[in-house]
Amino acid sequence: MTSLYLQSVPVMTKYLRNLSALLNKGKAFADQKEMKHTEMLEFRLIADMRGLPYQVQSCCNTAKFLVERVGGQPLAKIEDNETTFDELQERLSQTIKMLEGADPKGFEGKEDQEVIMETTYGNYRFTGQRYVSEFAIPYFHFHLTSAYCILRHLGVPIGAFDYLKDVMEKV
Repeated sequence: MTSLYLQSVPVMTKYLRNLSALLNKGKAFADQKEMKHTEMLEFRLIADMRGLPYQVQSCCNTAKFLVERVGGQPLAKIEDNETTFDELQERLSQTIKMLEGADPKGFEGKEDQEVIMETTYGNYRFTGQRYVSEFAIPYFHFHLTSAYCILRHLGVPIGAFDYLKDVMEKV
């Protein structure tokens, strides 16, 4: 069995880097098309869905909460107040740095340990393994995919290999 750390932290780190590259392509596309950055950042796929900043913040928060809830490593609160591409890139950079500093030993033996997730919608109980595989990873990818879809919908020339950048090793 792969450790909870290996199932999650390196995976999220890699995909946060991919998200950074997607945002760079989005910013470059907006500049090329003389589109206001706010137009891209505030775009919603549907009225009740949030824009790019929220999607990036949610990916970062999911990674942070994973390290706290499963890895037992309390981290500083980060405000969700980014409104520019540069601020989102800084948020991604901080989160990647936090993940790179996470201690793998904090995840050891947590597969069956109870994890309580407190939210504004209620509290939820998981085992460490269920939290990683059935909540954190899918939730992370939901928001990453939402960011990808916003950019793609607006015409940014990205595809599946941009989402999966550096995941596959060419032979």
